[in-house]
Amino acid sequence: MLFFNPPRSPWTAKQGFAIFLLGIAVFAAGAALAQPRGWRHVPSITVAGPNADDVRFVLLEEAVAFWNRTFEELDSSFRLGSVTRVVAKVPDQALQSLSDTVLAKTGIPVMVPPVLSELPGDIVVVLADADFVSFAAPFAAGSRRIVGIKGMGHAPFIYPNVARNVIAHELGHAIGLGHNADPAKLMCGRPAPCRPSLFKSDAARFFPLTDDEKRALGAMYPAAWKSP
Repeated sequence: MLFFNPPRSPWTAKQGFAIFLLGIAVFAAGAALAQPRGWRHVPSITVAGPNADDVRFVLLEEAVAFWNRTFEELDSSFRLGSVTRVVAKVPDQALQSLSDTVLAKTGIPVMVPPVLSELPGDIVVVLADADFVSFAAPFAAGSRRIVGIKGMGHAPFIYPNVARNVIAHELGHAIGLGHNADPAKLMCGRPAPCRPSLFKSDAARFFPLTDDEKRALGAMYPAAWKSP
């Protein structure tokens, strides 16, 4: 059963309707953009976790605030939208399959579980208990994004500050950024050797973006950006 907070209109997708991942983005080192185009409207966010007191709910909201501060600093009119919390348990096997497909960069369509496809929101973030490589990818013919975040009990999330930056990193993909090869930056990732454990810090902080990434965001979401 799903519990929505705050209340929203019921989602109308039929139970069991198959939604496929299409156009899996290739996140190459040094690539400025993970998606060919940015959002054309303010994307709403739904975050689903197994427990109402999951600390990652707060970390997700802090990551959204980080990205919105970034856009403000870039004099961009774009912002990430409202966040809706949902308590829901998603099958571990389904999330592992999604993670494997995104990591393999095969472009093979993968079925999104009904519990996800029925959730509202342009960006659907799943907080899992399972151990897999966290991921972000488009689905619903590219009109929506799905983000999967591994369980807090698995390395490197057992280290301070790591989960915060992994969540912000995957949101970065969901808004259009790819990977870079600088281990001191937020969007560093495969095929570069940097891994999430490098986000470890005794102080709660978000790692920065590169200058190229800031320019890419400014081009995707300029000051004149307007939602229809």
